[in-house]
Amino acid sequence: MENELQILLKSYPITVNHTDVVDFINFDQRLSAVNCLVVNIIGVSEDFIEFIPDNKTPLKEQIFCWIWAFRPDLSEGLLDLEISEGFRVLLNSYIDNDMARFWNYMS
Repeated sequence: MENELQILLKSYPITVNHTDVVDFINFDQRLSAVNCLVVNIIGVSEDFIEFIPDNKTPLKEQIFCWIWAFRPDLSEGLLDLEISEGFRVLLNSYIDNDMARFWNYMS
């Protein structure tokens, strides 16, 4: 049986209502972090967020970051994928509730 992450990787939404974003209160922080790794792939409107990659076929890292932005509860599963070092640091920093570690890594 497929898990939620596998399902999202096969067919991810292009828009997500704010009410469906997990841990929405910290979404701005995740958006800032994602923008450091893959610039401007997420549009934000009054009621929803939108996946707007600049590649006709989005890069895997863009898809992974998009999914994480609205489903940070899937961080552990994303760590099992082939991801960049920067994204790995970001996920571990988020899991450990130590985002300062990610910002120090990026500077």
